[in-house]
Amino acid sequence: MTYTQEEINLIVLSDIAELTYKARRALLSDLSSASPDFEKCKNFLIKTLSDGVYNKVKASFYDAEYRREVLRLIEENGVKCVTYFSDFYPESLKNTDSPPIVLYCKGDVSLLKSDCFAVVGSRRTLPKALAECKKISGELSEKFTVVSGIAEGADSAALEGALGCGGKVISVLANGLGKVYPAINYNLQQRIAEKGLLISEYPYGYPPKPYYFPERNRIIAGLSRGVLVVSAGIKSGALITAEYAFEYDREVFAFPYSSGVTSGAGCNKLIKTNAHLTENILDIFAEFGLDFNVCDEPLEKAELEFLDALQASDGGFLYDVAQKLGKRVFDILPVASALEIKGLIVKCGGNRYSMVNR
Repeated sequence: MTYTQEEINLIVLSDIAELTYKARRALLSDLSSASPDFEKCKNFLIKTLSDGVYNKVKASFYDAEYRREVLRLIEENGVKCVTYFSDFYPESLKNTDSPPIVLYCKGDVSLLKSDCFAVVGSRRTLPKALAECKKISGELSEKFTVVSGIAEGADSAALEGALGCGGKVISVLANGLGKVYPAINYNLQQRIAEKGLLISEYPYGYPPKPYYFPERNRIIAGLSRGVLVVSAGIKSGALITAEYAFEYDREVFAFPYSSGVTSGAGCNKLIKTNAHLTENILDIFAEFGLDFNVCDEPLEKAELEFLDALQASDGGFLYDVAQKLGKRVFDILPVASALEIKGLIVKCGGNRYSMVNR
């Protein structure tokens, strides 16, 4: 990928670990130019970084070898950088008060210019809510690119649901590309890079840090026309995404929960404030003036047999289902995945599945 001198300046500035986001923005003033003004910001940077670090940062930025090494690393690892001054940089992010200076990308960068809708939630999400999350994300992908993080639970369910319906997805990471967190989602991350887009504002190889997650959430909200919160405790990170969405004047939607369900307390709080109570895809599409054509696809013979065997199994273990069908576990995994995507079963951990009551 070829970069202009302005773009290279931003990529190099973003790579300098000693600089915080606030320091980079100070150097770039109002982002009208990609040429950092070190002299104008000298006193501020020395106060926050120390004199020695200021000199090191300034020297690194102008060092030709350092600049070449930064570009070599991203090129060798197949990373595309979309900077604030790049054609692919989304206007939706530019219109926020803290737009990322650089987005490190793997996949289809044109999705940054598509109509996006975020689906987020808690790692601890009830099985029925996970199934509904997959279903509604698949339906959303008919009209939108689905945006989420990549944590276990609701985020993964949203991405799986959209991908399973052939939709496009963007996953915003709280670490640099080249790191997989959580490790269990390695395969999902590979699928997103192939069929959608992975993005991060952190340079290649940066490990996740606790404060990266709330910072990341502003990007999820900023990219999207709306945000659906499928689950959230009273102090959930999903609520931070919703707060950013409100701040950016985006539409916020939330699943309703019964009283006493801790993983839904945050959703109910959002509905009480200003979020749209959401029970199905029509509640979302109606807000955007969109039509939805329901298509009840008949189940295949193998799927019907799987459901019968699951219902007759003791505890829902996949091994028991396979035995009842006279097949190997490996042979029935694709059927289980298809039924998950259709929202008819949900994975409960320990290689167990449960039927979803509708």
